[in-house]
Amino acid sequence: MSDVKMSESAGAGPSEGYVPSELITLAHQLLIAAQSEPTSNVQRLLEQGAPAWYQDDALGWSSLHYAAERREPKLLQVLLQGGAVWNALDKWGRTAGEICLSLGDERGWEIIRNEGIRSEMLHHALAEPGPSSPQTNGDGNIKLKAEDTTSAGDNLTFLKSQLTWDIGDDGKERVLDADGNGVMMGWEEPLMVEHVRYMTNDHPNAQPGSEGMTILNVGFGLGIVDRLFQQTQSASHPKPLNHHIIEAHPQVLQYIRDKGFDKIPGIKILEGRWQDFLQEPEKMGQVLEGTPGGMGYDAIFVDTFAEGYEDLKAFFEVLPDILEPENGIFSFWNGLGATNATIYAVSSGLAELHLEDVGLDTQWHDVLIPDSLREEVWKGVRRRYWELPGYRLPIAKMKLM
Repeated sequence: MSDVKMSESAGAGPSEGYVPSELITLAHQLLIAAQSEPTSNVQRLLEQGAPAWYQDDALGWSSLHYAAERREPKLLQVLLQGGAVWNALDKWGRTAGEICLSLGDERGWEIIRNEGIRSEMLHHALAEPGPSSPQTNGDGNIKLKAEDTTSAGDNLTFLKSQLTWDIGDDGKERVLDADGNGVMMGWEEPLMVEHVRYMTNDHPNAQPGSEGMTILNVGFGLGIVDRLFQQTQSASHPKPLNHHIIEAHPQVLQYIRDKGFDKIPGIKILEGRWQDFLQEPEKMGQVLEGTPGGMGYDAIFVDTFAEGYEDLKAFFEVLPDILEPENGIFSFWNGLGATNATIYAVSSGLAELHLEDVGLDTQWHDVLIPDSLREEVWKGVRRRYWELPGYRLPIAKMKLM
């Protein structure tokens, strides 16, 4: 499912676009120093007040971009400590991290990635913004919730939007919103296969002779993951004992009924947003009635549309109340910042740390997805939401005591 949940900051600086002439002079000196001069010269300019966030007009490069070409870890650290913006984008949408990757400089890339994770965690610890928080705080942080009132940027608007089901030029089914944004697309199916495999194959309640797993999926989309959850490894493996689906969009709910998915034994459709059920104690109790002893689900998967990272983080916070503590498995569609390798890595790291905060350990599985880069996949789609050749698949479980 497409994910507009985390977008990239193009840098930070004076919001009105005015920069004093003396700072401009220092900024250009810093850009030159970052290209070829000793680190001590860069340090001296920073101490004089040179703005490390400044980007030139020609390439949109900051001092951090130029420094990345030199493959000198200490220089990168000095600039980041001096205020360089880890996720500043040049005119081609590249951070300094992509410059490091293009040169095979893994150490430099790790320095920038780690600064991104540190910066974002500090931002959350100090600010704890809500879902209506602005796009950026002016310090180069990832825009965790875009100020976008279209159906791609606002979940409530999306729920009122007109959806279209069609077949793309790649021959696969897809769902588009009224603006032509991909809500869910068929190229994602191999990833859903892997999600379900990691969540079910070794679970004790999915083995022959067991009663079957209890499953909660948030966001139906094309129904790919729910169809896969209903399949079994063999005739001797049990189907899910209970399979609950939270879905709020009226057209998707009608699609579910038209396909007869709601008639499958063990499936229950919970009509509404996940917040309606899981952030209300009384309704949460009703949801958990479908699990043995009300102890939580064996598997929980989340793939919503037009929600921000803050919404995903809020879902993380209810997991201890709804995930079976001994063998329960949680996963989510990891499309956070998936148009940029460095931002994707930082976003994934941020999610891992926030899951750790609520008591879950996360393992990552790398999956190649070459189909996502084929041009025919994106024909007729307004916004291309994936630009990477690989996918980081998260599998999270409650920490063992």
